[in-house]
Amino acid sequence: MSVTKEKGKDTWKLDISKGYNAVTGKRNRFIKRNIKTRKEALELESYYRMTKYGDYSTIKGASLDILYEIMKDEDKKKQRKESYISSQNCSYNKHFSTYFKDATIGLLTYKDMDAFRETLLDKDLTNNTVNKQMILMKKLLDIAVKEGFLNETPCSQIKRLPVPKHKMNYWTVKEFQQFLTLLEPDDSSYKLIFKVLFSTGMRIGELLGLTWDDIDFNRKEIDVNKTLIHLPGRTILNEPKTDASKRKITIQSNLVDELQSWKETQTARLYRFTDDVEQLQVFQFAPSIITRYMVTNKYNAILERTTELKRIRIHDFRHSHVALLIENGEKEFPIKQRLGHASIQTTYDTYGHLYPSKQKSMSDKLNDLF
Repeated sequence: MSVTKEKGKDTWKLDISKGYNAVTGKRNRFIKRNIKTRKEALELESYYRMTKYGDYSTIKGASLDILYEIMKDEDKKKQRKESYISSQNCSYNKHFSTYFKDATIGLLTYKDMDAFRETLLDKDLTNNTVNKQMILMKKLLDIAVKEGFLNETPCSQIKRLPVPKHKMNYWTVKEFQQFLTLLEPDDSSYKLIFKVLFSTGMRIGELLGLTWDDIDFNRKEIDVNKTLIHLPGRTILNEPKTDASKRKITIQSNLVDELQSWKETQTARLYRFTDDVEQLQVFQFAPSIITRYMVTNKYNAILERTTELKRIRIHDFRHSHVALLIENGEKEFPIKQRLGHASIQTTYDTYGHLYPSKQKSMSDKLNDLF
């Protein structure tokens, strides 16, 4: 038997065997001791058979935790991005694990799904966030159907909640110039960050992921090929958000000059802390990396210096850049390429209401800024 009471104790032992390792010839065996109750040991047997050996044959019913473990295993096989898995894990621990702790998966109905969604809405989550949680719920229950714990998913009749389109927030050139006047001498390390965000439309993670070998000073180009992602307790470099996000962005002459000048300053400041200056973050000004939280905190502190400037998010620098492109009569392809949008339709659905007029050339406009 896999579950037995330990001799001379009031605890239980789990001893699982699953054939032999084809490479080493050793027996596949897992032992866990000092389990408080037989019931707990039996529950752990299903869990460990599944997670260690991919064996679902002894599972008579499924808890949501078991479905989640199967899903994580599938995501690893599909080589999902680490940031995707981490985000999914946060959602599951926050909204699912406790709510469905004692659920009998085979008995779940549409009404149970509807009631769960109502609890999410009661948390004052946005409709968009709730929709994302229900997508995860459906993903879990689709696994239950595939593994034979359910005949059909009770999520099939749940319709997406409407997500209102929000008016795009952005700054004009004049407003951005006003923002720059708020910066003080101590903010000099951040000033170039804000200029590059406004001039390129890059996402903050893409900007913070830049290293010097991504900057081609001769061609006046930035190669966007990675993004800085924050996971619990650590920071990693990931591939960009989508394949379309991998792109080269042309920058104006003045910005090239500022970047070259900053590289010289950074090298003098940090060469003692690195074996390869080229692999430093482009905007790193200390031995430790610069994070989006540092940029956001600095940005918010600068905005507190005035009540006259419209408040926008850092992500809205991206929208501001598109507003500038459209103001200067740029067509859909340049916008799509600079922003890394997957489709022209998405670009114009999002930004088509912005500036309709054409003024001076894009490069002249950006050089006038700085």
